Amino acid sequence: MTWPLSPLGTAWCAVALTVGYAIRGAAGFGAGVIAAPLLAFVMPMTTIAPLVTLLGLAASVRQAFVGWREIAWQAVLRFIPGTLVGVPLGLWAVKNADQEFLMRLLGAYVVAYALWSLFGERLLGHALKFPEWVVYPIGVSGALIATLFGGLAGPLYVTYLDSLGVAKGVFRVTVSTTLLTLSIVRSIGYLAAGVFRAEDLVLVAAALVPVGIGTLIGEWVHHRIAPESFRRYVGVLLALSGSALLIR
Repeated sequence: MTWPLSPLGTAWCAVALTVGYAIRGAAGFGAGVIAAPLLAFVMPMTTIAPLVTLLGLAASVRQAFVGWREIAWQAVLRFIPGTLVGVPLGLWAVKNADQEFLMRLLGAYVVAYALWSLFGERLLGHALKFPEWVVYPIGVSGALIATLFGGLAGPLYVTYLDSLGVAKGVFRVTVSTTLLTLSIVRSIGYLAAGVFRAEDLVLVAAALVPVGIGTLIGEWVHHRIAPESFRRYVGVLLALSGSALLIR
């Protein structure tokens, strides 16, 4: 997985990870959505996917530990069947798909989510409501996408969990725990498939500093910014990064 980077490329990665995990610290999700398209300018997807996965695993463990009393376990467990189907499909695609195609696909997905985040509910006039069975295709799709890109399942999970109408604190830690479960399954898959090797843990260790800084910034922001304003800022950043990937 190791990928040689220039000093400028290394600094770019540090900024991308700090911003991504600041978003995750504030919202409980979003690190992969923000960091992956930014990292894609200097790294291949075969490096980004396992790197973001293992970093997300560390961040999710901390958030789940701190807020474990508020976790809605029934909601978390609903995603397990889809995860066990989607991760193997994603592993096959990671090893066989064209890297340039994956980057374009990532850009298109990020732009689509950004537009939905900015305008979707406003156009509908109400929040989405789903029947319970929808959790299974969402689970498969989220696991497939997360395995391909190292994350980005958050928006799918969030859309479903948001429809349950849980409290803000419960919502954040439940999203984080759901992503933790997915990260564990993906990590096992990356190791088994040879996408990630034990010696590549040096790269993960080096990334922990910007991840930690970003998480602390995000947790500070979480209590100081209105949810609607936060959503707009994230949506604009996603639209810019996704569009840049499409036209690179």
